[in-house]
Order: sequence, then C-alpha cells, then structure tokens
Amino acid sequence: MDAAQAYGDTVAEPDRDPASRSRKTLLHLSFPMFVQSLLTFAVMLVDMMIISAHSPGAAAAVAVARQVLQIAFEMSSMVGIGAVILISHSLGRGDEEQARRIAALAVGANALFGCLIGVLLLVATPVVLWFLAVPQDLAGETQLYLSIVAVAMLFNGFATAAMSCLRAFGNGRVIVLVGLVLSILYMGAEYVLVLGAGPIPALGVQGAALAALLFRVLMALLFGLALLRELGLRADFRSLKTHVATVRRMLVLSFPSVSDYIGYGFYQLVLLGFVAGFGVESVLSRTYVMIAMSFLVLVIVAISQGNEVLLGYRCGEGRPERAYRQALRSSLIATTVTMALATLLWLLSAQFLGLFGQVGTVLALSQHLLLLTIFLQPGFAFNTILLQSLRAVGDVRWPVVASVSITWGFGLPLAWLLCIHAGLGVEGVWYALIIEETIKAGFMLQRWLRRRWMSHHAVA
Repeated sequence: MDAAQAYGDTVAEPDRDPASRSRKTLLHLSFPMFVQSLLTFAVMLVDMMIISAHSPGAAAAVAVARQVLQIAFEMSSMVGIGAVILISHSLGRGDEEQARRIAALAVGANALFGCLIGVLLLVATPVVLWFLAVPQDLAGETQLYLSIVAVAMLFNGFATAAMSCLRAFGNGRVIVLVGLVLSILYMGAEYVLVLGAGPIPALGVQGAALAALLFRVLMALLFGLALLRELGLRADFRSLKTHVATVRRMLVLSFPSVSDYIGYGFYQLVLLGFVAGFGVESVLSRTYVMIAMSFLVLVIVAISQGNEVLLGYRCGEGRPERAYRQALRSSLIATTVTMALATLLWLLSAQFLGLFGQVGTVLALSQHLLLLTIFLQPGFAFNTILLQSLRAVGDVRWPVVASVSITWGFGLPLAWLLCIHAGLGVEGVWYALIIEETIKAGFMLQRWLRRRWMSHHAVA
C-alpha cells in the first residue's frame, strides 16, 4: 500500500535521492534556523518597543501573559518534536514513504492537540492569574490577552508540526522565507492595531492579542501551503484513530524534553519572584537582559535542531560513531558562536539598552548582567546540545530527570541563597545560573562520553 492509499491526504511526489539528505552538513541545516532566530529576535525588539510606546501598563500585562503562553506554546508543539526524530530516522534508512506518512499524521495530530491546549488555557486562565498574584490593575488586560491568543493554539499546533516536518526533510530555506514574510506582516499589523492608524483606533493590549492571533492563522496557512508545495503533503486527520500508536510514540519521544522546558518556564517565574523583591530596577534589568539572552538561546536551538536531524541520519544509516563525534562538534560550535555573540552584545550594551531609553542604575546593572551572560554560554550550550542529542538517539528519560533534578534540587536553592540570603539580588541569580548550567553540562557530557546510548535501539 503506498502513501496516497494509506493516507488519503498525501499527494504523490517524485522520488528523491535519500543519500543527498545524509550528506547535508550542520551549517546547511542550522543556518536557515539561525536566520530565523535573527528574525525572531528582531521581532521581539520591535514588539516590545511598540507595546511600550502605548503604555507601561500594557507592556507589563502582555509580558505576564506571554510568560504563561510560553508554556502553552511549548505544550502545543509536542507531536512535531517527536515527529522530527521518527522522520529523520526513516530518511536515514532511505524509507521516504514511511517518513512522509509520519509527517502527514503528525500535522493532523498536533493541530488537534493544540486545540485541546487552547481550551485548557481558556478554562485555567483565572486560576493561573490568581496563582501568580497578578496585580488587579493588570489582571483584566492580562486575561483579555490570554483569552484571545488561546484561540490561536489550534493554528499554532498545525504550523509548528508543519515546520518540524519541513525541517526534518531538510527544507530549512522555506521556513526562513515564510518566517520573513510573517515577521513583516506581524509587525505591521501590531503597529496599526496597538497604536492605531487612520480610522483604526489604538487598541492597546487587545490589539496586541489580535495581531498575535492573526500571526498564528497566517503561520498555519503559509506553512500548510509550503508543506503541500515542497513535500506534496496535507494534514491527515482521517487516519488518527487507526494510527494512535504512532501518535503516542511521538508524544513519548517529545514529552520528556517538553516537560523540561515547561518546568524551566515555571522555574523562571519563581526566579522572577526572587528578583522582584529588590525593586523595579532589578526587574527591568532582568527583563532587558533576558531579551538579549533569548537571541543566544535561539541560536543554540537552531544549532541543536540541525544537529538532531544529522544524528537521525547517522543512526538511521547505522553509523553511531559519526553521531557521537557530530554531537561533540555541534556543542563546541554552539559554545564558540554564542560566546562571541554574547561578547558583542556586552560591548554594544549601551546602544542596545538605549533602544528602551535606559540610563543610570538600570543601564549599569544590565551591563553587568550582560557580562556575566558571556560565562553562562559554555554550560548552557553543552547542556542543551547534548541533552537533545541524547533524546535524539533514544536515551530520553535519564538526561531529563537529571536536568530537572539539578534545576529544582540545586539551582533553585542556590539562587535563593545568593539572591535573597546573601543579598546579591539579580546578580546572585545569574551566578547561580552559571553554576547550575555548568554542572548540568558536566552530567550530559559524561553521559555522552560513556556511550551507553549506543546500546539503545535506534528509533524506527
């Protein structure tokens, strides 16, 4: 039975040489993601500048809402993460038909999963805001933003799965081009809806939420068209009932890593609570430096995503030694690149922080945090790359358990000790992060070097 018969929503495509994919390099796979990361960073900067121009209250409300949404968006991308592993292993074996079947199924399943996340978000929003003790003057606009963007979860689930499938098939250039178009449309829509233009009134937080919803709708539409054009695939909803085991497999592969991201999101909320006790200057400094750090994180994730695909190819080809060397090489590359970028951000810190009009105490404290961020990169890069590498080769549970245990059992108490007890404030949090990430990197490196993962059966 061919793909079109087994999955009625797939469209036949001319055969491609599987070996051509296995010859792709980390640069070829990761550079498009790096460009996309640069676009994402630019959008984040413009985004904050637009919302802040409307009012500080609007910026604060949206910031709180997005901290919650960060967790929801991670959850709504679960199936796509697992699909990358299954698709890359199938392509590494030269079984393109199986890879295409998995892709079509993943997009349909993740869209439905995203819809479920959206419903849960709508129901849970009041409880979440109560738990976070959001000030009353911010709670109304925060809830409004969350309620509107919750509708976007369906489209986000579809789009993220489509992106994952395109990435697994090596179509990174398409992702960058679509991302560029979406970024331009989003910034234009947000400017008009938040600040107003002509007959359109300034809608503030509501406008920001509507722009975010429009962005996700267009994202699903354009990536759906790209999936059809590049791979001849459509989302498959009809076969979900008969292929529950495959969907469950994708969730099992992705859940440990996604749960780690979700746990880290809650962890950051607790750290923000520590910092808030030291005043507005500390909170603002943390916020601005976290924007800069988000770019470094996106760069590491881009390298990690390309590395995952290469590991899938190598394992699918039955060449674990090449996979072993590839992960170490990717970790060194990520460390070198992000340390260089972090140094550049520190050298240009006055210009960067000037975008938000910051001077005095906030400027000085932010510059010191940017300096500390340079020393955070080696541990974070090795930890991230090797954690995802272990997951990609089937060693899923132990690395995530170790990462979460170190974060909550060691990192959080250390952050409290340095920030609150020692009185170092937000700088104490950064010292704790450096130590925590270095220890986690050591654990992941030891696990990788011992090569026990080679005994795991390759995920088929």
